[in-house]
Amino acid sequence: MNKIVELKNVGVSYNERKSLFKSTKYHALKDITFDIFKGETLGIIGRNGAGKSTLLRLLAGIIEPDKGVVKYHTNSVSLMALQAGFDSNLSGRQNAVISGMLLGYRKSDVVSQLEDIKNFSELGEFFEKPIKTYSSGMKAKLGFSIAMFTSPDILLIDEVLGVGDVRFRQKAEMAIAEKVASDITVVIVSHSEHQVSSLAERIVWIENGVVRKVGTAKEVYPEFNLNVVFSSNNDKITKLWKKEDCILIFEKVRRAEEHFYFNCVVIDKNNKKITKVLCENEFEKIELPGPTDSPAFHKKFPEHKYSHKSRFHDGQIKCKGMNELFAIIDGEKVKVLEIEFKQN
Repeated sequence: MNKIVELKNVGVSYNERKSLFKSTKYHALKDITFDIFKGETLGIIGRNGAGKSTLLRLLAGIIEPDKGVVKYHTNSVSLMALQAGFDSNLSGRQNAVISGMLLGYRKSDVVSQLEDIKNFSELGEFFEKPIKTYSSGMKAKLGFSIAMFTSPDILLIDEVLGVGDVRFRQKAEMAIAEKVASDITVVIVSHSEHQVSSLAERIVWIENGVVRKVGTAKEVYPEFNLNVVFSSNNDKITKLWKKEDCILIFEKVRRAEEHFYFNCVVIDKNNKKITKVLCENEFEKIELPGPTDSPAFHKKFPEHKYSHKSRFHDGQIKCKGMNELFAIIDGEKVKVLEIEFKQN
């Protein structure tokens, strides 16, 4: 596959004012390296504040990196964001023309698409009114519609698929699916695992301004979700491994003193029976009560034979050091999780 964008050791920082005479550097992106390939759909995931939107603004050319290199093999990039960079004093129609021309299109080409843009956006008479009269949802609808009726080489989407009513969201998702099926390159940021998993061929996980992992949805999301569940302001996961052919979902996680307490669902993808789950560390060995009925997970994973009875209760692991989770699978003790914490 041909590279359309290359990022090498990219960093972006801002001055964050603490008081009238004092400011500090905030490093939104610290060391980002990955490639984007022509025609692919790439998902960017991470928790709030991880640097996802900063990365999209960087890719769109709105901001420059403080360090590293961004190399483009294209001249046309469009950022579709909930708060698109419109001129608030101009109408939706005028902003649509300017946005198209900024993407490199002739004015006559953009003008010929205006009625389609207006109809798709469902803005009605507001299309002729100044952007400053729009709600954030209306701005997002306009930005989405402009991007749908222009054809940039790279389309950057920042959380826009969650905008509008249910009917418009469904229309938006169908339109994005059509773009994905074409030769256009799409980079999408979304908190929806379903949306990213269904649209993206690859995922880049950003954590604290660096690339934590790159891979398919099946490779990245299990580790990402575990990280979200167990990481807090005082706890950092320094090592994480999960058995690939095992579904592992944690529920009702709470932290108290030196432990995390939780329930969990453990399912073997090879349809082997799990009869016990054990939590072990240097000081403790705990057998979790179960398995008990889990009808919701049987509905979610009907292809797995024992998903109807896969919930285990009252697990606990220490908030510091190495912990291991074992399952008795068809009578054999098998490690399904290894997780190590360090308190910041």
